[in-house]
Amino acid sequence: MTENIIIKHRHFLTSAGNIRLRFILPSIAICLGFLWAGMVSYSTPSNALSTHISSNDYLAELVPSAGNPTVLTDYDPEKAGNGIDPYLDRIGNRPYFDRAYVWTKYIAVETGDTLGSLMEKTGLKGDDYLAGMKAIKEYVDPQSIRPGHNIKVTYIRLGDENTLEEIAYIQDSLISIVLTENQSNVWVAEKKERPVSYKTHAAKAKINNSLFADLGKVGVPDGIINKMIQAYSWNVDFQRDIWGGESVELLYETKETEDGSYVRSNRLMFAKLTLRDKEIPIYLFKKKDGYETYFEPNGQSIRRALLRTPVDGARLSSKFGKRRHPVLGYAKMHKGVDFAAATGTPIYAAGDGVIERANRFSSFGNYIKIRHNNSYKTAYAHLNGFAKGIRAGSRVKQGQVIGYIGTTGRSTGPHLHYEVHKNGKQVNPHSVDLPLGEKLGGTDLANFKRQIGQLKEQYASLSKELPKLAEAKYND
Repeated sequence: MTENIIIKHRHFLTSAGNIRLRFILPSIAICLGFLWAGMVSYSTPSNALSTHISSNDYLAELVPSAGNPTVLTDYDPEKAGNGIDPYLDRIGNRPYFDRAYVWTKYIAVETGDTLGSLMEKTGLKGDDYLAGMKAIKEYVDPQSIRPGHNIKVTYIRLGDENTLEEIAYIQDSLISIVLTENQSNVWVAEKKERPVSYKTHAAKAKINNSLFADLGKVGVPDGIINKMIQAYSWNVDFQRDIWGGESVELLYETKETEDGSYVRSNRLMFAKLTLRDKEIPIYLFKKKDGYETYFEPNGQSIRRALLRTPVDGARLSSKFGKRRHPVLGYAKMHKGVDFAAATGTPIYAAGDGVIERANRFSSFGNYIKIRHNNSYKTAYAHLNGFAKGIRAGSRVKQGQVIGYIGTTGRSTGPHLHYEVHKNGKQVNPHSVDLPLGEKLGGTDLANFKRQIGQLKEQYASLSKELPKLAEAKYND
């Protein structure tokens, strides 16, 4: 804080309304002042007890006995309030303060903490504690207290005494509940939320290592990368189609605070993935009925009846076809594909449909089977567990989380065994010709064509300053 703050009368009065000790014996203070002035020569400002506070977080301006102002470099706010005086200088002396100073400390919420115990740690006592607890409970549910939250406590140092100025319960990057004293010396609470705005960005990158690594280097948030993977997952197998040397261009939107300290993914509006000189552009478009998804330039939806890869960031560990079984030890037909990933990784429904079964099933362990239409079904095996509400008879939407990767049943490690059944027979998910989705027409198609032009112009404008992509070099 750089602005001056008016010292409230509580800096001179105790909570009981009595004059603080340092103001009771002014005559003694005056005598000591003359005595001190006779012993040491000072150049003390005339506003030593000003009614304004010149504050600077974590920094105190001192006037030591040498008479030359210095900065207290050894100030340690983490020690404050823990029996260690943060205002000692390098040789252990308490320097003289010519005015009041503001300093802060943070209290991390730990396992077992309660709202009451946290308020006690701030230094609130007696009636102030009761008023503070009553005020904060209007905004904070005591049951919601959990590790990861923090409390920022701001103190004012005046002479030898610290006075609580503000308590901020920080719920997340945007929301804080702030406690302060009003003019009647009663602690009151206020919810403060940092404003966010939508910002549009352009990015492009050559994929040499991985999508997340190479797009992350140019500042693309993980959430946007995930949206891109999900959008392309109907017709691109990211395990087999990414060789190295592919290029990606993106136009996306984020929610950000003004200072950029909070950034969250919002929408991926345009993407162009180039695979071995084949460009695959897609555009986000909302139809007049409110349905929003990605379309190819000709108005064909990129959605297919089924996802080829119903899990993000997994490694293809076993293909469809005959193989040596890792547990049984002999050659056996593998009627699905396996995706290896960490236990707990979400698994998505490959398409809209109805759950036929969601239970323990033989060597498959925890198992889900979904009927999508009269021709297609999909199966998911070795799950660690099922998502909430997943049971036989329940309806699911494409992309909905239905379970989590595990290693139940006959399994050598955490992975998803994924099957596609066509007319009752298992087929290769990566080669089966899946039916196309809808195609735009009429007014929707005309609006979509117009939006393509706008998105292209926006990308061209924002990407002017981006470096050019190097020539592709593919790894065989």
